[in-house]
Amino acid sequence: MERIVLAAIALAASGLTSAAQETHFLPKHLAVLRAGDGQVDLHLKQAPVFIDQFASDRFNDSPSFTVKIATNGPETLFFNGHAATEGILTRSADHRLLAVAGYGGVSLLQSNGVPSQLDIDRGFCTVDAAGIVRTKMYKRHPGEQKMNPRGIVTDGTNNFWGCGNAFGTFYCNASEQAEPLEFASIPNSRALRIVNGMLYVTLNGPDANVSGLPAGILSFEDGHGNAAPLPQSGESTLKSLVAAVPSYSKIAGFDLDPAGTMAYTADTMAGIQKYVKTNSAWKFAYNFSIPQTIDKEKNHATGCFGLVVDFSGKAPVIYATTTEGYGGCVNSNRVVRIVDTNATATVTTLAQAPSASMAYRGIEFTPEKLSLNTASK
Repeated sequence: MERIVLAAIALAASGLTSAAQETHFLPKHLAVLRAGDGQVDLHLKQAPVFIDQFASDRFNDSPSFTVKIATNGPETLFFNGHAATEGILTRSADHRLLAVAGYGGVSLLQSNGVPSQLDIDRGFCTVDAAGIVRTKMYKRHPGEQKMNPRGIVTDGTNNFWGCGNAFGTFYCNASEQAEPLEFASIPNSRALRIVNGMLYVTLNGPDANVSGLPAGILSFEDGHGNAAPLPQSGESTLKSLVAAVPSYSKIAGFDLDPAGTMAYTADTMAGIQKYVKTNSAWKFAYNFSIPQTIDKEKNHATGCFGLVVDFSGKAPVIYATTTEGYGGCVNSNRVVRIVDTNATATVTTLAQAPSASMAYRGIEFTPEKLSLNTASK
């Protein structure tokens, strides 16, 4: 396996760009956030960023469309491809925009060191169906405390919510606020998404310990015990929705069905967990372990990071990015698919990162075109 991966490194750049490319995102495909171009070592902790499009029903030799996020100039945005927590990808509530959080204000590798500790801007970008990237820097960080921007989500207008550590969970109106409004009682959060007009986040074990809450999926309240579907107050707090089974608390990505009766979480060591709501109580159903393609003694991890689920059919279809890799970090990993018919459902590989200098991180469905009746951002 190692020989295959090393051979793929030399082909990585051409392998991801030589196939015939679309000129925009296609509907009902997968959008996968990629750290690395096959040349920059992920251990440098500042990776060029791409969003790759893959078909959701078959193995993909290469992406059919790729958006490259600028690594220099005013639209610069990158994240730490070596970090275990960065690289969440989301789709807006109206399905028009993908969103990514990271660092900017400087060109890639202009500042050496771990970016979460550097005096550089925190920012985010949105990407529409045509592949147009719009970037905003939202916070200057003095470097006194390590702060990882992990993800960002929008309702489709100028309202954004971010997740991260060191009080990196916040609300921001991109057209009205110079600085984000931090949620003072929420020091850490892992991933977030909007489902049916409600914002949810995940906490893993250490996050939960700091917050005094159980690990799992949580919703927001206004600080006075009232539900806050899309919180905009600094007094906002979290309320546990789906408490994770303790053995599956290394959580990153997640998804919920529109009816609010089924949930999935991605554990970075264990795989994908399913929870179901019965008689008003959430119960653990089962875990999908991920078959590994890297020898145990060389492998970084055995779970999943990014997660999105298609709930439209008779059986939910789960899509996720794995956490395997060489050299102590995620790389050479995969996009996988599970049709959830039962606890023994097959895990199928849809795409394989062709290089130890590439890692698939967040995953979402592709953005949809702007309708004539929808106002532009």
